[in-house]
Amino acid sequence: MWTHKVRMLVVVSLLAGAAVMLLAMAAPHPVSSAALGSEWQCSKAGFVLTTCRQVPPA
Repeated sequence: MWTHKVRMLVVVSLLAGAAVMLLAMAAPHPVSSAALGSEWQCSKAGFVLTTCRQVPPA
């Protein structure tokens, strides 16, 4: 039988792991977009939101 402290430790550990996974998936990742060309820089966050911005000329 699990004690209350052990049960709470397991729950807190699972919640912390879920939070880390959520942050890792939500962090923006660079995406190549050949359709826009090399003057655009795109990133995707959370597998859903893709944002692109025009890179200033060098």
